[in-house]
Amino acid sequence: MSKLNISGVTSKNMIECEIRGPLTWSDFCEIKQEIEKDLGRMRKTIELVIFLQGKKDLRLKINNFGLTLVLKKRINKNLLAKLEQEVHFPLSYLRNILTILDFFGYKKGFFSYCEKYEYLSPTISFSAKFNTKIGDYFEIEEKLIHKNKIALIQKKLVQMARKYGLLVWDEKTFEKIKSQSWQDVVPKKLIINNKPNPLIRDILDKLSASKNKKFLNGGRISIKQILNGRSNDYTYLEKEFYNLIGSPLVSWKKLSKNIVFKKPVSVVIPTFNSGKSLIKTLTSIKNQNLTTEERKLVELIVVDDGSNDNTKEIVSQFKSNFSLKYFYQTNMGRGQARNVGGFLASGDTLIFLDSDVILEKNFIREHAIRQELLKKIVLLSFKENLDPEDPRLTEEKFLEKLPMPDITKDFRFEKQVKKDWLRMHRHVRNFEVRKVNLLKETDNFKNFGNGKVIGVWDLPSMLVSLAVSLKTSEFRKIGGFNLQFKGWGMEDTFLGACLLAKDNYFIPCFSTGVYHLEHPPRSGSKLKMISEFNRNVIVYLDLINLPAKKIIKDFS
Repeated sequence: MSKLNISGVTSKNMIECEIRGPLTWSDFCEIKQEIEKDLGRMRKTIELVIFLQGKKDLRLKINNFGLTLVLKKRINKNLLAKLEQEVHFPLSYLRNILTILDFFGYKKGFFSYCEKYEYLSPTISFSAKFNTKIGDYFEIEEKLIHKNKIALIQKKLVQMARKYGLLVWDEKTFEKIKSQSWQDVVPKKLIINNKPNPLIRDILDKLSASKNKKFLNGGRISIKQILNGRSNDYTYLEKEFYNLIGSPLVSWKKLSKNIVFKKPVSVVIPTFNSGKSLIKTLTSIKNQNLTTEERKLVELIVVDDGSNDNTKEIVSQFKSNFSLKYFYQTNMGRGQARNVGGFLASGDTLIFLDSDVILEKNFIREHAIRQELLKKIVLLSFKENLDPEDPRLTEEKFLEKLPMPDITKDFRFEKQVKKDWLRMHRHVRNFEVRKVNLLKETDNFKNFGNGKVIGVWDLPSMLVSLAVSLKTSEFRKIGGFNLQFKGWGMEDTFLGACLLAKDNYFIPCFSTGVYHLEHPPRSGSKLKMISEFNRNVIVYLDLINLPAKKIIKDFS
């Protein structure tokens, strides 16, 4: 081995305290100015972190500002505080660094790419990280010298996060997200055929050519403006679908049993103290009409938002039926629960269900086949409400046969608009007090684009997440559910608006459906539910009129 002349800038051996939590792109754009006012300018960069496989917790960071070797050591069992030492090098030292690491046995590592904004000082840092292996999140770190201040600093960091309205993961939640996101990832060689791994060469190319992603560039066009000029005429998709399999895309008739799906599907169910209804939802999934090979492709993800009933025990009963992931978080809200599921999902197709629905026998097949064959579609299913005392629920074979619900009872088929709704639905104009048939009047949503309003509804409000499917990639592109909505109402509509703004088509799925088990308002009372809706309408109006680039993570 030839002699290597290498030196770097070494930091002091310090204790690093850190907290993390979920962060959507729109939330970051909302608080970025406030963070910079408090701390200082945030720098944007792309970064590749290689978690090296070896005896020490050693990692290599490659970004716009050079190379950093980071050595970490856990302090007792505290997951949020580690002893840390850093050595900084210019990018030109990369080949020498890789050679030295290889010599000392660090031949492989786990590669993690992200796009981030970061404020960095000698003692404290605030990072907003996007497109990482575990999704989008923030990280606040502070460095100190004395162990006896760890608890005080951690409390301070949590208070800082809360000041900006951010949720914080506890230690167990973050570790579980990390382990589940990385469980199928294998280490890769740093050097292949005497050259840096292609992933390393790729980020070097991006850095040298200054191709790192420019987050806040672009025009000031708002989501509302985009929707006003956005058609939902999916006629060409109907032709494409028919040419592929000889069956109509929008039909009440089920697809032929000879047609199967071959790509993985992830079913995400958020739940909170819904054990009694959840067992019916899971049973209806277990009893789906699927071939053996199709069943192997279905991944079930249940995200428990802090339940204190027997939810975990109920979920464990279904482990042998599907690839099943159970994830517990501490009361972080329904939107964040869905986001966790969406970012843990390994399937190409993402199906969102509520924990109080019963699926028709062919629900998964009808969605999965259409999603596999067509790009950029959001399939909307419809429901029939069931009273908990409905005699059908006590029939011995109801959950086995899973008959077709009467989906024409869904509000999107027919609904009387009431005059006293005017106050609540301030997000729409041209209010009409009459009985409306949204599907019939819009030719199954084809003519519901371009900002059209019927009654109190527009096209984004047709998305109801109790039973809907979309591409996992499209969900991640928009950054998931926006976390500014609290309680009941409008978060589904806003998700719909973002998906439409990213050129997805809303298509009804009549060949299947769900039963929805009625329950008291989850908000506690109807009065509180209305109050939450009114607040969320204001949030919606604010967001819908902001520049799309500040809301949709991958907007271009």
